[in-house]
Amino acid sequence: MRILDWCVLAFVVYEAILLASSQYPANGASAFEAVAVAALTYFSLRALVHTTKLASWLCGLVAIAGIWLGTSGIREFANGIEPLSAVGLTNFVAFRSRLIHPILGWVPGETFTVFLLFLPFACAAAVYNWHRRNYPIATLALVAATFVVAVLTLSLSRAVFWSTGLFFLITCALLVGYRAVTLRTGSLVIAGALGSMLLIMACEAALYPGIFTAYAGRHTSQIRSTQGRIGIWERSLEIVRQHPWCGVGSSNAALFLLSTSDQEETIGFASKAFSLPIQVLVEKGVIGCGLYVSFLILIGYEFHRSMRSQRVTGTSASSPTCAKIRGSAKRNQKELSRHNEVAHKAMKCCYAAGLLAVLFREITYSSLLEHTATLTLAYMLAALGCGEVRAS
Repeated sequence: MRILDWCVLAFVVYEAILLASSQYPANGASAFEAVAVAALTYFSLRALVHTTKLASWLCGLVAIAGIWLGTSGIREFANGIEPLSAVGLTNFVAFRSRLIHPILGWVPGETFTVFLLFLPFACAAAVYNWHRRNYPIATLALVAATFVVAVLTLSLSRAVFWSTGLFFLITCALLVGYRAVTLRTGSLVIAGALGSMLLIMACEAALYPGIFTAYAGRHTSQIRSTQGRIGIWERSLEIVRQHPWCGVGSSNAALFLLSTSDQEETIGFASKAFSLPIQVLVEKGVIGCGLYVSFLILIGYEFHRSMRSQRVTGTSASSPTCAKIRGSAKRNQKELSRHNEVAHKAMKCCYAAGLLAVLFREITYSSLLEHTATLTLAYMLAALGCGEVRAS
């Protein structure tokens, strides 16, 4: 057990305390379930996934789910936008919540968070199999990543769009920073990744011109959305001042953001704080926020420690078998060990970049703690990014 593991257990205990002490405990039952399932998944991966090969299989399964969701999202967008284009409407931003159907019981923003969480898994499977020269599997994983990126650019959400680009930037920066690739190779990779993303967007804009203007311009609905968020944040901070230490309880933010009879004017309904840091402060208080900040700091520390000190090794070069290998066979073994190390580091960089990209998106949204699936996928990235794995 490491400090990071104890922090995950502390989340479960703290959610149980909030569930018992909350003014409306029934609302926090789903949050406790999400944290418990995510923690169980985290410890399962820590206990079972000890090789990059197993991690790649897990990432491949998630990537396959991304293909299914990606094709469904693209088809839904095309079907939803057809009647709008038929009557000459080109400002699709006002209708974006109706174009891609969310998962049952969710809202569109939460669904796009799931897509964004799928992206690092697909890219991790691609880079591992590419370095192991499993080109057909690597191509399939790249197809999954392409479908996910295509749906993310169809979200018409600036936060989602910039988070997608940020994922590729952070991945390549980490690869260069930890010397997994040279600066020249990293530059070529980031140019190719961002170029592919822009090419996907250009193809979509050729079919639906309103997509480009959704990101290039400032629409009325976007301005109102920004103003509404600022108003919600101000009201949320008032609640934090009233309940500073333990908050109002998980999933209770919406109840405390309602208008009351003693207010001079009514205010709009807010289902959430639309900012993960603020929502954590509102629902879990300073203590809960401190736990989550500590968790993120520990993830960063464990990731840095594993990338700097843990080297992936294949067959030992000092074994009796390798001692008999001469010439090209020995060079091939050294090259294979190098490929294993680069694949290992590249996968971990994908996990870390995925978490950072989602957290960047969550600055102006709050969906990570809303559902079991989103929190579990985030915990999976943490477990894989900080776990001790070896080459296989």
